[in-house]
Amino acid sequence: MSGYSELVDLVRGAKKVAVAFSGGVDSSLVAKAAVDSGIETVAITVHSPLFSLREMRNALAVSEEVGVRHVMVKSSIMPENTDMRCYYCKKSMTRLLRETAEKEGFNMIADGVTVDDIDDVFRQGVDAASEERIWHPLVDVGFTTEDVVNAAKDAGLSIWDRPSNACLASRISYGEDITVEKLRMVEAAEEILDGLSKKIRVRLHNNVARIEVMPEDFERIFAHRKEIVEAFKKIGFVYVALDMAGYRSGSMNEEIQHLL
Repeated sequence: MSGYSELVDLVRGAKKVAVAFSGGVDSSLVAKAAVDSGIETVAITVHSPLFSLREMRNALAVSEEVGVRHVMVKSSIMPENTDMRCYYCKKSMTRLLRETAEKEGFNMIADGVTVDDIDDVFRQGVDAASEERIWHPLVDVGFTTEDVVNAAKDAGLSIWDRPSNACLASRISYGEDITVEKLRMVEAAEEILDGLSKKIRVRLHNNVARIEVMPEDFERIFAHRKEIVEAFKKIGFVYVALDMAGYRSGSMNEEIQHLL
């Protein structure tokens, strides 16, 4: 518990903090540390088509588990799908979070950014948040993703081993228009695959669904191949492909790397 205790002590020094709260392990750990420190805390979640309904439900459930006051704010922001989409989207979302936090009486906002996020080459969202003066307490205590998992387990968070997620826009190939219809297609496709692998992504390339799962789960996908293809076509995909490289975070950025 030493690492978690250090985080609690650090957050206590803030006196009062709003947490940008997705319901994922990182932001949930920060929210729990704030609650355990005894300071006044509010968790703020952006309710947007860019995030799945499952994530919204998870955020509600985890906020209740942690015992933090929870506020949801709606957003209709739909980013332009360039190689800078994460930066500009995060800028807009962060300003909305700050406006909401200030209405609730909070000037300081903390998020769940980790050391691994800071070290990521494609860190546009982190850069945007930092520019908007969002505090990264997990970075201040030197927490990597592995440290967060261990601390969340020690702290008793039920979601300590939940895989990380990203907004649904990250599933859409650069250059394509991001629409609510496409976001819902991706969300529905990932729901269809739920339970077939620990980590699942469905990437949308025009009318093609590119499935990413852990390589050790390829056989499970093949075992359900017919049902998957039929279900994907019903929600609007014309072609269904399994990416033989398997799941990897941020694979759409390979498009950018290819051009460099």
